[in-house]
Amino acid sequence: MFFKLLKEIPQMFAVAAIIWVFVLILFIRNSQIKDKTFFAKHRSTIIAAVVALLLTVADIWLFIEYIPTHFKKQPAAEVVVSTKDLLGDSTITDTVHKTTVEAAIKKDTSKQGKAVVTEMNGKTYVTGKASIHFLSKGSSEDIEATNHSVACSFNDKTGQLKFTGLIKGFQFENEIMQNHFNDKDYMNSDAFPKTSFTGNVQNISSVNFTKEGTYNITAAGTISIHGITKNITVPGSLTIAGGKLSLKSIFKIKRIDFGITTDEIADELSITVIAEF
Repeated sequence: MFFKLLKEIPQMFAVAAIIWVFVLILFIRNSQIKDKTFFAKHRSTIIAAVVALLLTVADIWLFIEYIPTHFKKQPAAEVVVSTKDLLGDSTITDTVHKTTVEAAIKKDTSKQGKAVVTEMNGKTYVTGKASIHFLSKGSSEDIEATNHSVACSFNDKTGQLKFTGLIKGFQFENEIMQNHFNDKDYMNSDAFPKTSFTGNVQNISSVNFTKEGTYNITAAGTISIHGITKNITVPGSLTIAGGKLSLKSIFKIKRIDFGITTDEIADELSITVIAEF
């Protein structure tokens, strides 16, 4: 990240440094002149210093104008999750479930991006506004980002569960970090545009969907990041309150397991996944 940041720093700073180096060189040369008063020797030095000062002020002004558009936090562009992004072509093999989820998404036109469809195999909950947050705790700085445009489907009878998020949907504190995150030497989002989890809630029978409360659950399945798929089992909670259902899971992964070799983030990342229906 440090070297990436150096490349992004405006060239105006290097130009300003060169200008003042010339002023310093001129001062040294003029100091070697003998038999003249200080002001007589350094007349050209003073003029050069004034010019350098004006140029430095111009540099500072340009830098201030540059900060808001390049270094400060930028809102991430809204990522639209389509039916194809949610279902994919091969990750959901249950034809009935796939058809139901697809119909739910097509049926829902609200800004909330949520739908519920009742079928013989239970209710299928769908949202395009789930979220994935990751945190990398480092010795020098913590790096974290959140993606609020994540698609999720969940069936309350079969326990089938799927999350899909577009890598470019993750939002960081500043634009430089966000751009670097999508680079080839990091997540390479052009080659690997999605992250996903496909699996089942193993103890779905322990959840009473007619009674409000928070239930501890365990989800097992496959998680795909950076083009690599791994089996994973994670703890979580399912909350029923006010007629609404929500899912939450906090777990950790090792970046090296998914071919992410950059040492700019911690070896172990904390992941938080939330879906509210």
